[in-house]
Amino acid sequence: MRKLIKAAGRLFGSASPDDEHARGLKANDRGDYKTALEAWLAAAREGHADAQYSLGRLYDQGKGVVRNIVDAVGWYRRAADQGHGEAQARLAEIYYYGCEQPKGVVPTDEALSVLFPNGLKIEQDYPTALRWARAAAEQGVAGAQALLGYMHASGFGIEPDYAEAERWYRIAAAKGNAAAQLGLGTLLAGGYGGTPNPEAAHEWFRKAAEQNNVMAWYYLGTQYASGLGVGQDHAEAVTWFRKAADAGAAAAQRALGLLYTRGLGVPNDPHKAETWLRKAAVQGDAEAMVQLGHLNSRGAGFQPNLFDAAIWYRAAAELGHREAQKILAQMYFAGSGVPRDEVEAVRWLERAAGQGDPQAQLRIGALYAEGRGVARDYDRALDWFRRAADQGNSDAVYNIGMLHSLGLGVPRDPAGALSWYQRAAEQGSVLAQFRLGAMLASGDGVPQDYPGAALWSRKAAEQGHVGAMVNIGRFSMQGLGVERDTAEALRWLSAAADQKEAAAMTALGELYGHWSDEKDVVRARSWLERAAALGEPRAKSLLERLPPPPPASGQDGGQHRAAAGEG
Repeated sequence: MRKLIKAAGRLFGSASPDDEHARGLKANDRGDYKTALEAWLAAAREGHADAQYSLGRLYDQGKGVVRNIVDAVGWYRRAADQGHGEAQARLAEIYYYGCEQPKGVVPTDEALSVLFPNGLKIEQDYPTALRWARAAAEQGVAGAQALLGYMHASGFGIEPDYAEAERWYRIAAAKGNAAAQLGLGTLLAGGYGGTPNPEAAHEWFRKAAEQNNVMAWYYLGTQYASGLGVGQDHAEAVTWFRKAADAGAAAAQRALGLLYTRGLGVPNDPHKAETWLRKAAVQGDAEAMVQLGHLNSRGAGFQPNLFDAAIWYRAAAELGHREAQKILAQMYFAGSGVPRDEVEAVRWLERAAGQGDPQAQLRIGALYAEGRGVARDYDRALDWFRRAADQGNSDAVYNIGMLHSLGLGVPRDPAGALSWYQRAAEQGSVLAQFRLGAMLASGDGVPQDYPGAALWSRKAAEQGHVGAMVNIGRFSMQGLGVERDTAEALRWLSAAADQKEAAAMTALGELYGHWSDEKDVVRARSWLERAAALGEPRAKSLLERLPPPPPASGQDGGQHRAAAGEG
C-alpha cells in the first residue's frame, strides 16, 4: 500500500518521503535549516525514520528552531522505534547523562509552558539509557558500543561487569572509535579485568591520541610521568600534558602545574605552576584548588598568604573535597588565615566525617567526648568512633575501649574494654598495647594475666611507649610473667628515665635498693631523689624507708695519703 501511495504521489506531482529527506539533506548542507526543517517534517510525518532522526538533530542542536531537547527526544524516539541505530544511540546518551534546560530559561514563564508543555529538560534514566544503548550496539553503532562498554565499566544503572565492558570496548575500538580506545586503555591500565597491562593500555591510548582525543593525551602524560608501561620521562609527560592542557583539560592543567611546582621535566617555576593550577581550579577541579591552597600556605616561591590559602581550601571543601574540609577545619581551630572559630571548625570536620573519612570521624568523635566546639555527647562520640573503627582505624577502636573502661556513653564494662583494646592492639595501636598490658597486670575487672601483660607491654615498649617501658622493666625486675632479669629491667627503666619519666626513676630506686643482687643504696637514693623532685609520691615514701647512706670516712684517709705522697 505504501508503495502505491508513493507511486500515486509521483503521478500527481508530490514528492516522496525519500525525496523530501534528500531535499532536506541538501538544504542542511548549505545551511538552509528552514528549508531542511520543512522537507524533513513532510517526510517524518510519513514515517521516514531518517527524516525523524534528522529532525531530532535540528532540535538537539538548535538549528532553524529553538533548541529543545524534549522535542529532539520525541523525534529520536519515533526513529528509534523503527530501529534507527543512530537515533537509538543518541537517546542512550541523552538518558544516560540527562540534559538540563537551556541557561537563562525561566520554566515558570507562561509563554514557555504553552510552547513547551513537556518542559525543556530530560532527567537521567539509566535503565532507559541501557535499553537504547544495547539496541544500537547490537546494530553495530560504534558510539553506542563504546557507551555500553562505559556503562558496564562504571556501574551506573547496571552492576559493574568488566569482562562485558572490555568486550564492547574492543568491538568499538577495532572500528576506530576513540572513546572506546580510551576506555579500553583505562581498563587495561587499572587491571579491572585482571592483571594490569600498562603496555597494552599505552598502545590504545596512542590510537585514541592520534584521533585527537584530549583525555588520551592526558593519560599518555600520566604514563610518562609515572613510568607505567613506558620508561619514565618527565619531559615527554610535559609534552602530552601541555597538549591536553592547551585543549582545556582541567586534569592536565593541574598535572602540568604540579610538574612546575616540583621542577620535573620543566624548570621549577611557582608562577607558571600557579597559572596552570588556577586554570584547572576555575573549571571546578577541586584537587587543583587544594594544590593552590598548599602553594599559598607554604609560600613556595611566594610570600605565604594564609588568607588566599583558606579561600582555595574552602572552594575545594564546598565541592566535597574531604582533605580540604579537614585542612579548613584545622585552620579554624588554629585561627590561621581565618578567624578562630571552633564551631565552624567542627562543621567542616563533620562534613568530612559524614563522607566517610576515618580520620575526620576519629577527630569529631574526640571533640564530642571532650565537649570542644560542641556540647559534650558521649553517645555521638561513640557513634563516630564506631564508624571510624569499622574502617579499620585502630585509634578509634582504642577510644571505644576507653569509653567502655570508664563507663562513658555506655555502662562500665572492663571485659568489653579489654576486647576493644585487644582488637586495637592487634591492629598496631601502641596506646592499646600499653593499656592492654596494664589492664592484664592489674586484673581490674578481668582475670589477671602477667604473661599476657608482659607480651603486650613489650610490644608497646619496643615502639617507644615510655609507660610500657616502665611496666616491662618492673615485670623483668620482679619476675612477673617473665623470667626475673635485672639487666633487662635496668635496660628498659634506664631508657624510660632518660626521657624524664619519674615512674622509671622510682623503679630504678627500687631496683638498686631492693631487687638487685648487689644493692647500691647511694644509687637508689639518687634515683628516688630525682623522682621525688619531679613530684612522684611513691618516691618520697620509699626515700623515708631507705637506710641512711654509709659514713664518708674513707674520704679523709684518702686525702691524707695523697698529701703524704706529695711530700
